[in-house]
Amino acid sequence: MCDVRREAYDLPADAELIVGDVKRTFTCEGLKYGYYADIDNGCRVFHVCNPVTLADGNTEMQQFSFMCGNQTVFNQFSMTCADEKEAIPCEMSRDFFYLNDRFGQEKEFFHTDADLTQYLNIVNQFGARSGKK
Repeated sequence: MCDVRREAYDLPADAELIVGDVKRTFTCEGLKYGYYADIDNGCRVFHVCNPVTLADGNTEMQQFSFMCGNQTVFNQFSMTCADEKEAIPCEMSRDFFYLNDRFGQEKEFFHTDADLTQYLNIVNQFGARSGKK
C-alpha cells in the first residue's frame, strides 16, 4: 500500500501565477472540522481541516489546501469560491469561522436569519473586498 497523503499547501504547479507568493502561515491547530479561508493569502487559498482518530486512539488533524480559480476568492460565509463582489471582505472571514461548528447538525439550518442579516449588511457596506461598491 502506498502513502498518498497530501501535505498542507500542496497546490497545483504554477499556483503562484494566480495566487501570488504563497504564504504558508495557516494551520488547523486548535480548529474543528471545516473549511477555512486563508486570510494571509487574500482568501485565494482555503483549507479543509479534518480530524482523524488514529488506531491508538489519538487524534491527528489533517490539513488540505486548495486554491480558488482565477479572479475568485473563498467566501467564508458560503464556503465556496466566489466573485469578490459577492464575498465578505477577506479580513472579516474569521468572524464567520463559527459556521464550521454547524457541520453535522441535522436539526438546524446551516445559516440562521441572523447570519444572513450579518452577511448582507457586510456585503452592502463594503460592496466587495476592495471596499468599493
